[in-house]
Amino acid sequence: MHFTPDEARRQFTALNQTHNDKPVVFLDGPGGSQVPQSVLSAMNEYLGAYNSNLGGHYFSSKHTVELVGLARACGRDFVNAPSADNIVFGANMTSLTFQLSRAITRDWQQGDEVIVTSLDHYSNVSSWEQAAEDRGAVVKQVKVNTQDCSVDLEHFESLLSNKTKLVAVTYASNTTGTITDIKRIVELAKQYDAAVYVDAVHYAPHNLIDVQALGCDFLVCSAYKFFGPIWEWHTSALIGYRH
Repeated sequence: MHFTPDEARRQFTALNQTHNDKPVVFLDGPGGSQVPQSVLSAMNEYLGAYNSNLGGHYFSSKHTVELVGLARACGRDFVNAPSADNIVFGANMTSLTFQLSRAITRDWQQGDEVIVTSLDHYSNVSSWEQAAEDRGAVVKQVKVNTQDCSVDLEHFESLLSNKTKLVAVTYASNTTGTITDIKRIVELAKQYDAAVYVDAVHYAPHNLIDVQALGCDFLVCSAYKFFGPIWEWHTSALIGYRH
């Protein structure tokens, strides 16, 4: 479906209002996107007729199960995951990252290493720092090239070792817009059998994602960045699979 700019604008109630007698424009990308009427209508329909828990034997619960399954299938298609079972939903990227960090670091040992970057949103740094502190692991941080605000791949490669357990990296910076060469990051990390966790929150609204082509182990994005609901803060998806 293709819209002209005016047709696209009419899909959003937020863009059909004025402030100080002037049409409004929303430029806060890191703050999220506005929600089109189609999403508002779908939410209203579900909450007004089917709101329920999963796993029940009554019609609204069965409908909810079907909708969640459809949402996972859509998530699979959105990032080209191998299966809908690879998709996990959560409140927001920060919560999902924190929860996963607690789950996958249980077998980390004293002296193990995790690599983060100076380009990343702090939500993709702090969770790994806390998990590393709890396990006695070492946190290393990749420098940023000041000329173009990119991840310093040469410095990254120098930080990798047989002790590296995980690399946490952004796909696109929400501050500078810099796009990271995730495929190269994965290639280097896999030489040391390290897992790669990708924050694609700022990338997903603007470019296609193919997790199988990237080869990353985990990738997270947030629907509130691409016209989805801010529901219990945000609705986010975590894509994870083993090779």
